[in-house]
Amino acid sequence: MRPKHIIGLIFLSAFLILFVAACKAPPPEPLYIPPDDLVPIKQAYFQLGLIELVPDDMPMPEIPLNPTQADLGEMPYYQICMSCHGNWGQGLTDEWREIGFVEDMDCWQSKCHASNHPPEGFEFPRYAPPLLGQRTMPTIENAEQLYTIIYETMPWWKPGSLSIEDSLALTAYLMRARGELPVGVVLTESNLAAFDLGNPAPQVVDEKPGAITLIVFLAIGMFSFIWKKQ
Repeated sequence: MRPKHIIGLIFLSAFLILFVAACKAPPPEPLYIPPDDLVPIKQAYFQLGLIELVPDDMPMPEIPLNPTQADLGEMPYYQICMSCHGNWGQGLTDEWREIGFVEDMDCWQSKCHASNHPPEGFEFPRYAPPLLGQRTMPTIENAEQLYTIIYETMPWWKPGSLSIEDSLALTAYLMRARGELPVGVVLTESNLAAFDLGNPAPQVVDEKPGAITLIVFLAIGMFSFIWKKQ
């Protein structure tokens, strides 16, 4: 092979390698980046794998114009689930009751939400489990079991009142917050059992770089073959 052909081949290879590198998908952005001024208890939450679902001042969620299924779960969580499970998914802790209920943090007192509540009321639970973080929901193995609990037993005061769509959206919302929902997945009643809880969601592999790499090698091989014939 002539020297000028070798130089040309080197330049072609370098260009194609850089092209492949530029085509690789960037790593996904983290769902939550904690601010520098987190109070100690929230820092502890974050270290345990919890993330802020709703800020402490409780603003109404803003749903995107083209929401994903998980995005659609944010509003029912805010309106229904947060009262028991907290704005960090921390459960019914003293810290959450103080932030979320303020002067009503002891709402299970007599004739309020205790066993002798008014006819139109309900008895408030004294415990609600955390939903986010390490080793939470240990008895729930997959999305189907989580969905079933949400659909059949939630909310506390009116079990079975959530629609199928809201229950699926809540399942997706919680799994995304836990880092267990694969990107682009839409949960349905028929595919729920395929998605495990307790394991990080698999990374989505961009197949374009692999295909382009194959093209690169084929092009180099063809380029070399043609020059050898000259």
